Amino acid sequence: MSALDSSAFIGKFVEEARDRLKSLSGALLNLEQAPSNDDALAEMFRQAHSLKGSALMLGLTDMSQVAHHLEDLFVVAKRDPRVLDARAFDLLFGALDVLSTRVEQLARGNSEPLDIEELCRKLASLVSPSAAGPDGSATGIADAAGETVPGSLPAPPAGLPTLRHSLRVSVEKLEGLTNLAPELIIQSLKASERHGELRRLEATLSHLKDRVREARLEPGAATNGVATQLGEYADTLGSISRQMREFLANFSDDRVRLNLITEELRQSVIELTMLPLSTVFDAFPRAVRDLARTFDKEVVLTIRGRETELDKKIIEQIAEPLIHLLRNAIDHGIESPGERIRGGKPPAGELLIRAEQEGNRIIVVMRDDGRGIDPVELRAAAVRHRIAPAAELERWTTEELLDLIFEPGFSTRVLTTDVSGRGVGMDVVRYVVGRLGGAVRIHSELKRGTTVVLDLPLSLALLRVVLVEAGGELFAIPTATVRRILHLAARGIPQLQQGPIIDVDGEAIPLTALGALLQLSPPPTGAAYQTALVADSRGSRFALIVDAVHEEQELVFKELRGPLRNQRTFAGAAILGNGDIVPILDVQALFELAVRSTAMDAVPAIERRPAPRPGRVLVVEDSLVAGELQKNILLAAGYEADIAHDGVEALELLRMKEWDLVITDVDMPRMDGFELTARLRADERDRDIPVIIVTARDSLDDRRRGFEVGADAYVMKREFDQVQLLDTVRRLIGHGTDSSDAPPQSVRVVGS
Repeated sequence: MSALDSSAFIGKFVEEARDRLKSLSGALLNLEQAPSNDDALAEMFRQAHSLKGSALMLGLTDMSQVAHHLEDLFVVAKRDPRVLDARAFDLLFGALDVLSTRVEQLARGNSEPLDIEELCRKLASLVSPSAAGPDGSATGIADAAGETVPGSLPAPPAGLPTLRHSLRVSVEKLEGLTNLAPELIIQSLKASERHGELRRLEATLSHLKDRVREARLEPGAATNGVATQLGEYADTLGSISRQMREFLANFSDDRVRLNLITEELRQSVIELTMLPLSTVFDAFPRAVRDLARTFDKEVVLTIRGRETELDKKIIEQIAEPLIHLLRNAIDHGIESPGERIRGGKPPAGELLIRAEQEGNRIIVVMRDDGRGIDPVELRAAAVRHRIAPAAELERWTTEELLDLIFEPGFSTRVLTTDVSGRGVGMDVVRYVVGRLGGAVRIHSELKRGTTVVLDLPLSLALLRVVLVEAGGELFAIPTATVRRILHLAARGIPQLQQGPIIDVDGEAIPLTALGALLQLSPPPTGAAYQTALVADSRGSRFALIVDAVHEEQELVFKELRGPLRNQRTFAGAAILGNGDIVPILDVQALFELAVRSTAMDAVPAIERRPAPRPGRVLVVEDSLVAGELQKNILLAAGYEADIAHDGVEALELLRMKEWDLVITDVDMPRMDGFELTARLRADERDRDIPVIIVTARDSLDDRRRGFEVGADAYVMKREFDQVQLLDTVRRLIGHGTDSSDAPPQSVRVVGS
């Protein structure tokens, strides 16, 4: 696996460092005003420690050294507050100014380190007076140019913009607005339902008025004064009916305006969470250049659709899959210049990356004009990996063979490179895209090239679904997974040994009842026709018998919480206009459930062994940069990964799922890594889970304490290396993906 480019995390580091320096400055002000404020001192220590750890992992040694000296000073100040005199506070504020200058340089793309030797010497002199200069002076502070500036704040760094038409808003506030907009859509749907109810009420009143008038004219009504009363009732009902019509007319206008405003707000909120794909694509030219030089190839990269916008959450998750595809295209696909010339091609290979919007979907295409994928090599690799006997593989179609590329651990190469060929990557591509509600398609022509298509939803907030009924209950199935809706003659469905099948475009599709899969009451028997919905799950098609298919709608997607969070059959839920909650079915989970059912065991089309789930990784780290870096390293190695932000949140996640490994740093809010490790070792359920400590604490006492509380390994951030981390993980729990029949392992990563 190639080294992960840490420069990709500089942007996140800048954002995080700005916040940490702001917290440090505020705590320092509080401490200067109240020297006995232990909470402020603890906060400064935690922020300096986290800043040091993040800087170490990104190779920013000048920042990590300054933060390290600050950390040492805060440790001494905790024992002896007198060390923080007026001179010390001036120096500390100056040190924060230097760190801020460095951060802003990074934000402008300047990676040149600052000369911090004099600053570090003066900070060290506060801890140990012997570290001061010959004259014993430690006043002043070295600025970016190396000149000494006495105590006062330095001038703002040059080149910073004075005014921008933008506003920094916290993610929490944006997410709150994002959640409110769908709620408004739901209320708009409910208003439409109420409008229909009022129309029906108005029709009832009108009918009642007509009946009263008819009764007034009946014989005998005039003799006892009933006619007079009926006339009054009719007039009253007529007045109510007119008022109701006027109300309905006004309500209709209001509802139209509400729908227009709701739609405009929905679009605006979606745009708030949208980013152009250039945020990912702009890193590709440099990556292609480096990879081409690594393999002595010539590659011409063309990028189209950089301005195409996509949900920020989706962009963050597809960045790594796109990198996998890029690596494979250059390593596996495009030939060397000599090979291309011998094949009648220009020496430089062409690589096209294109993105465009189609309705509420985003299509990302990556196409190369390389050697293509040889079906003969795929069959040989499938035999080598013992996926199926050679005789059976001869009957497989090209599409079925190409689908093998997404199997965990599958590779056509006998020898691997540092970049690709390890069988790690393409399975992650399919897993990530599928989890986002998308799909991956691959097409290849021998000697002409390969095309990979990612079909992604525009936003995770709204979902286009087909409403179906089974067992008297209503369910939603994502429209993107539905291929066809069929009406079948009940008596004409062919039967194999253990289950029914249907023929769709010459392909035998296994058939099962949705109600049976969900253990619902069976539909009434005796119907002449049945409704079947053909669904696609990662390239495999299967059919579901449903009681009825209702309309297609765009609904607000809601994540499941609490005990339902681990219910794999449902991907989420949505609220209909009438207030009913409808579960959204996870088509992949249904497919796996159908595979395990006896009704589908004998169908040759799906006898292929289901892909094992990759190992699961939970990264808990109060530093965003350190957490994201570890998470991406583990994802790239084939593990699943998730992040928690302290030990308390980690324990909550530990109770929700089964995990196999904990990677924890030490210093975290609410609960540190030592306490978390001790808690795990005291818990009967979790005591056997291996624990790796990844920390900036490098003292012998800290290492000893880590092993005393039960850690299995201790990795230093100062010496952080992704190969070392992955080797340690694999030594404890094995590889991220496992093609054997044994249950896949999970990884739990907890950071500080």
